[in-house]
Amino acid sequence: MKKGQSAMEYLMTYGWAILVIIIVIAVLFYIGVLNPKNVTPTSCTFPPGMTCASFKLVQTDGTLDLRVGQATGHPIQILNVICTQASTPPDMSVINTGYTNVTTIPIGEQRWLLGGDSGNDVKCLDSNGALLGAAAAQLGEFYKGKIWIQYNETDTGMSRTVVGDLATKFETS
Repeated sequence: MKKGQSAMEYLMTYGWAILVIIIVIAVLFYIGVLNPKNVTPTSCTFPPGMTCASFKLVQTDGTLDLRVGQATGHPIQILNVICTQASTPPDMSVINTGYTNVTTIPIGEQRWLLGGDSGNDVKCLDSNGALLGAAAAQLGEFYKGKIWIQYNETDTGMSRTVVGDLATKFETS
């Protein structure tokens, strides 16, 4: 009889506390505080030598604004930029995403590759290689993909491709 009374006292004492904790967690999920979309940080990362100085993915059409800095030890000339959710490397010579103005970046400096004063307007692609439609590029929705940058070192003539990771939400233009 004593064991049963002890178990009931334990449940009555701590049961209310557990119930309150469950209700608080449910409310936090309901109002969106614990929604994974709200707590996922935005990021743009490249391997050493290249940096994302600023970036923004525009809602409705998936246009990417991108300012890049470089410290490769050589002045570089950007030839093509592709933003895609595909995990395999695209054929940079075939895909034309709107990168038309070649950009030169001196050693240790930053330039707008897309948007800003670059004159380039590149739209991101989905995992099938198609342009993002208005349904996919909704304000606040999350986009995770890769940025492929093809460039030449102007002093050595070497052609290189660098791949960065992009994780961000769609924003207003």
